[in-house]
Amino acid sequence: MFRRIYDFPKPLIAAVNGAAIAGGTGIATMCDFTLAVPEAKFGYTEVRIGFVPALVSSILVWQVGHKIARDLLMTGRLFDAAEAHRYGLVNEVVAPEQLMPRAEALAQSLAENSPSSVRLTKKLINGFIRESLDRQIAQAVEDNARIRTTEDFREGVSSFLEKRKPKWTGK
Repeated sequence: MFRRIYDFPKPLIAAVNGAAIAGGTGIATMCDFTLAVPEAKFGYTEVRIGFVPALVSSILVWQVGHKIARDLLMTGRLFDAAEAHRYGLVNEVVAPEQLMPRAEALAQSLAENSPSSVRLTKKLINGFIRESLDRQIAQAVEDNARIRTTEDFREGVSSFLEKRKPKWTGK
């Protein structure tokens, strides 16, 4: 799904009006444009429950660099729209009442351009990392499957469902 969003031929705009945690942050990361209200919350929280944020990590590293990606992916901490904006994960932070009007205005602005030029420009930009991304995603799929066989994964899912703190074994 993430790869389909990233490679979708038309520009995609995420309008985040609240919590976009784990998969929600991943979707916002994959979109071409992300708008958010100041109160929006983001987080790649997979490590907190024994998952690996493997698929989105490839794009995140390209977008923000290794140090910031390590911070966000390895801590699993939540961060707000202002911080996401500083990292370039959010294009604009807008007042709640302006979120959808701004998203619609951006969509209208994009629609005024040549559709074939916009489509080919997006394809060109994505092509800069395509081969590397293909390799990284193949590795991410393997890592995602591997983590699901661990005790920590089972404990993470169980503790999440039982609303308790996990007891990690490192296995």
